[in-house]
Amino acid sequence: MSLPRPRVTLHFAQTLDGRIATPGERVVLSTPAGIQHAHRARAEHDAVLVGRRTIVVDDPLLTVRACEGPQPMRVVLASALDLPDGARLLAPASRGLPGGGRVLVLGARGRAPDGARARLEARGVEVVVVPASELGRVSLPHALAELHARGVRRLLVEGGGTVLTSFLRARLADRAEVEIAPRLFGDSAIAAIGALGEAPHAAAIDLREPAVELLGGNLLLRGEIGYPD
Repeated sequence: MSLPRPRVTLHFAQTLDGRIATPGERVVLSTPAGIQHAHRARAEHDAVLVGRRTIVVDDPLLTVRACEGPQPMRVVLASALDLPDGARLLAPASRGLPGGGRVLVLGARGRAPDGARARLEARGVEVVVVPASELGRVSLPHALAELHARGVRRLLVEGGGTVLTSFLRARLADRAEVEIAPRLFGDSAIAAIGALGEAPHAAAIDLREPAVELLGGNLLLRGEIGYPD
């Protein structure tokens, strides 16, 4: 039986060749219009989710600042609960934003040490440990069920690449909004989406009834995600 879950939208910026970053370096691909759109998307969702690597490399606040709107719950997948002590979203001032903006960190059973959990909870962060996947990462179905139990009905997933790929591979993403920058990074950069299966052509995922609009000098492509039968 499938677990209850929120509706999931993937939202990310990439280059023309499908890259989102260079190794270990923060890269800004969004235009000012794209950043404003991303903040509106956060305000329209109950929670925004990223993986641990995004916290380490980009150090995002995951808040609504470029427009008016409510602050979403901020969710991090960190199997071992090993977030940097200096991460901005862990700062007390970050949690004091008008309208909420609470932080939830999800760890994986068998990989989340009690000491790491205690350190996060001492800083006012809610920590939930769920079963691990076959790869030892946070089980996405169980993570989504925990979010659903906390009232999250619309979830925005912003990355990074491993997290985006995991949602698609598990068929747990319903919609995608992709900001495309007219740049090329080449194979040395990090791919937005990794391998989705052993037969990529047979297992192709597409966007149904796509819409395109300009975001400054970038394009925004969005639509419902279609999975093969």
